[in-house]
Amino acid sequence: MLLRTTALLLGALILFPACSSDRSYPEKGDADYDLKAMALSVGELPPGFEEQQLGEVEFDNAAWAEFYGVDDVEAKQAQLDAQKRVRSRVSTFQPAQLGKLFRISAISTLYENPQSASDSVTKFACGLPIDDKEPLSPFSVPKIGQQANGFFVDNETESGLRLIDTTICFRTGRIVHSIQQTGLPGTEDVALAVRLAEKMNEHVNAFFDGRTEAATPKPKAKP
Repeated sequence: MLLRTTALLLGALILFPACSSDRSYPEKGDADYDLKAMALSVGELPPGFEEQQLGEVEFDNAAWAEFYGVDDVEAKQAQLDAQKRVRSRVSTFQPAQLGKLFRISAISTLYENPQSASDSVTKFACGLPIDDKEPLSPFSVPKIGQQANGFFVDNETESGLRLIDTTICFRTGRIVHSIQQTGLPGTEDVALAVRLAEKMNEHVNAFFDGRTEAATPKPKAKP
């Protein structure tokens, strides 16, 4: 599975949302949101991480429903449609050598409107493909974007290996962005997740401002 997470829908769970930003994000047409421009690059990850080439990186509801591991995929897709989810883009990074931290994933998910995106943050585990029956452990997060939440997920692989997911998600208009670390117990690094989320938010702001952050400055002409 692309994203190893198990948690429940957040409807009955109290999270610790951060204060909203004064920044606004004007709505655009679905095709006008460049989720790739908002993604993290491998140079922004801790030393030793490499980006994984996964083939497809953008997922509609039919493809995203497959990641939930449910028997009735069509019913899960119908739930995603009802949540007004449009599409997601995923970037996944892993260390070159096996360590306690297995993976860092960055996901941007576009919704039909800001309210649906807000509901995803507070009710639907930020739109991540997770189990509906396992509890989340929320933690407080700083102000990122217009709305932010954070939570830990304690889960177990089929081989019995215990893993911890550390997730921070934040909203910018119609989009929910998530940073997720997966590793052994004791590798929870909220500070790292916050730094990556803030860097991702810089990319988002650059996109909405019409700036290209990674543009290389032109060399000055010689006199």
